[in-house]
Amino acid sequence: MVNLNLENLSDSMEMYLVTIVRLRENDQPVPLSHLAESLMVTSVSVNEMCRKLQDNGLLIYRPYKGAILTEEGERLANDTLRRHRLWEVFLVEKLQFSREEADAIACDLEHATGQEVIDRLDDYLGCPTVNPRGLPIPKSDRTDFRTPSIPLNQLPVGRSGQIQASPAGDTAQTFLESHGIRPGMKVILSAKAQDNVLVEVDGVQVVLSASLARILTVVPTYTAEDKLAGEKQTSSRKEIIMTTQDQEKVLEQKSNKVDHIRLNELKKGQQAIIVQVGGKGAVKRRMMDMGLVPGSTISVVRVAPLGDPTEYLIKGYSLSLRRSEAREILVEIVDEGSK
Repeated sequence: MVNLNLENLSDSMEMYLVTIVRLRENDQPVPLSHLAESLMVTSVSVNEMCRKLQDNGLLIYRPYKGAILTEEGERLANDTLRRHRLWEVFLVEKLQFSREEADAIACDLEHATGQEVIDRLDDYLGCPTVNPRGLPIPKSDRTDFRTPSIPLNQLPVGRSGQIQASPAGDTAQTFLESHGIRPGMKVILSAKAQDNVLVEVDGVQVVLSASLARILTVVPTYTAEDKLAGEKQTSSRKEIIMTTQDQEKVLEQKSNKVDHIRLNELKKGQQAIIVQVGGKGAVKRRMMDMGLVPGSTISVVRVAPLGDPTEYLIKGYSLSLRRSEAREILVEIVDEGSK
């Protein structure tokens, strides 16, 4: 397996990862036919690229279901999305490009921007949470960036948020656009009454009807004071240290829900797809160097008389693993109908 980052990831590989993030719904696998249609390429090209991404540990292909990203694939895709959407904000808000123009230009800039530059751009823009099209911007700390949106009228008075979606009606849309209220813009809820609300947009006060404020959705933003209060609250809580036994219990519970098992539980004749490789440091690197990467298909060939070691077939060659090593690998048994 080749360890990749944004610097040596090809533009086409990067585009596949980002497209999977954009197409997926409820974290379900994305059918390869949807990928081919979205990228306007042949099914053969999609299959070849998905195989390449899988070999690099960035993607898992599940027969008859589709493609999902591994943890590393998710990280690289979100890094690219962050670059693209921050450039969109800059191009629209600072250089007055249209959203369509900004999207096209950002496709080139996302591949040519270093991490330090994009971090400084994020700070310069005030750490926006959505782009001009109302789509969420991934965070630099890798935490979940899909912040729940709420109706504008539910913002507490004095708090701010970024517009995520606005009504489709022509009249309402024209009114909002004329006052600078569009996806990606920051608004402050200054006051609210029974029939209307008062918001501040780019230093200008605008009165909106209560019905309009209910259908405008925003992603709440937080000030430095809000963050500091949250940190104090977190630090005052008792720290819980999860033991190794607890971690195994959580992993087993998760595995039961999605038909995942540990590799040492796989029976002779069964076939499975590697989902996660555990272990630490040199041990984990050794296993991945042997081809034990997420997305690879593996099966049991034979078991030693005393049950240890077990011989497995992966990528056309045999590999013997001790039971302790096999326990560190999480797999999903391939359905009978997909063999």
